[in-house]
Amino acid sequence: MNKIRINPRVGWRTMDGEVILFNCDTQEVCILNESGSHLWEIIADGVDFSRLVGSLRKRYLLGNETAKKDVIDFLKSLDLGGYIGPADSKKQSDYQFSSGAEDILIELEMKAIRKIVPFFVTFETTYSCNERCIHCYMDKNLPSLGLADIKRILTEIADEGCLFLTLTGGEFFTRADFAEILESVSELHFAIDILSNGTLITQDVAESLAKYPIRRIQLTLCGATPEVHDYITQLEGSFNKTINAVHFLRDVGIKVEIAFPLMGLNFHERYSAKELVESLDCLFFPSHIITARNNGSKDTLELRLNDTQLKDFLSDRELFKLYGGRRPFQDHQFYLNIPDIQEAAPCYSGFNTCAISPHGKVLPCNQLLYEVGDLKKESFNKIWRHSLRFEYLRGLKIRDLQECSRCEYLHFCSRCPGLALLEGGDLLGPSPENCRITKDSCELLRKGDIP
Repeated sequence: MNKIRINPRVGWRTMDGEVILFNCDTQEVCILNESGSHLWEIIADGVDFSRLVGSLRKRYLLGNETAKKDVIDFLKSLDLGGYIGPADSKKQSDYQFSSGAEDILIELEMKAIRKIVPFFVTFETTYSCNERCIHCYMDKNLPSLGLADIKRILTEIADEGCLFLTLTGGEFFTRADFAEILESVSELHFAIDILSNGTLITQDVAESLAKYPIRRIQLTLCGATPEVHDYITQLEGSFNKTINAVHFLRDVGIKVEIAFPLMGLNFHERYSAKELVESLDCLFFPSHIITARNNGSKDTLELRLNDTQLKDFLSDRELFKLYGGRRPFQDHQFYLNIPDIQEAAPCYSGFNTCAISPHGKVLPCNQLLYEVGDLKKESFNKIWRHSLRFEYLRGLKIRDLQECSRCEYLHFCSRCPGLALLEGGDLLGPSPENCRITKDSCELLRKGDIP
């Protein structure tokens, strides 16, 4: 009998003895039990039906007919879920997670926090970018890791349990070796997210991407018109190229999300942008967070929404519900079942997530520029498990934030330590922008102007 083939658009990883599957065609997640996990890992080794039956018989002391029936039932369920067999982009008709899938992912996220598993990793693969966005926080023209180092690091983070890998830059597709990186990522069974401006995604590139386990590609749109978008990106023609990329990717069945960074310059186009994105059958994610630059410059802060615009956005039931940013502290308390909010961590970056910079520095998050290790000098395993800086961060509690822990708005605050460090230079201090947002939100809430 022929070997059983895993759908190439399925990412998977083992956590705590259970295999977790993510189908990028259907956007569904599945957790296999102990026997199912055993069979899946054998399938991944490239065995045929008879070997599966034999292994199940030996492991659980079953009769041949019982083992055969159990394997057939298991394979039928995998086939029904699209986890084995060829990729089928036609199954990708609804890009919203089912409520069941979303609940399972939240459960896995919380489990990874408790187990200290880097389930989600963001890998900034390059500083290079063909756009020059006026709000961009990234450094420019610095050397990036070579392909050999990237492949080594990918193997190391897979070994530590990462399933969901985000590839970004700069602009990921400026790397001449992006296809080789994706081949390595696919061979290591990651479920891939890519953040891109889309201008380098041609029809040929999109067709080549369809064979990989790509969960989604998030493109950035900075305006609803070429005039506004191209002014912000400082690249003439970028608007049309990004829109073309959406069509190319959707045509091959890849899920596309659109990030829309809200600024004073494009705020008047927010509804037009939403309508445009919906007409393209994509999900729309507006964000009011504009950060200082990584080099310390704060000139980008002038681009933020003014107070009137910010309140308009926060009170906009239609748009604000689409914002997918940080949860308030009270949500951390709820999801992790922590009775006293003061005993919750200020941020769970470094518990189940981390970021890797283009030159191999490990950060808790690409927004939190607090270096915890250097992958050119140490392995990811050593950094993740033994970094003293990681140990310090994981030991912090909200009560350690001398000012924020006593704030009347604490339960509603989505304080970001990365913003606090960038804006105020104090990892444990307040973030002025988070303070502004939280105070405005609470004022609107008291007036009944927000849901």
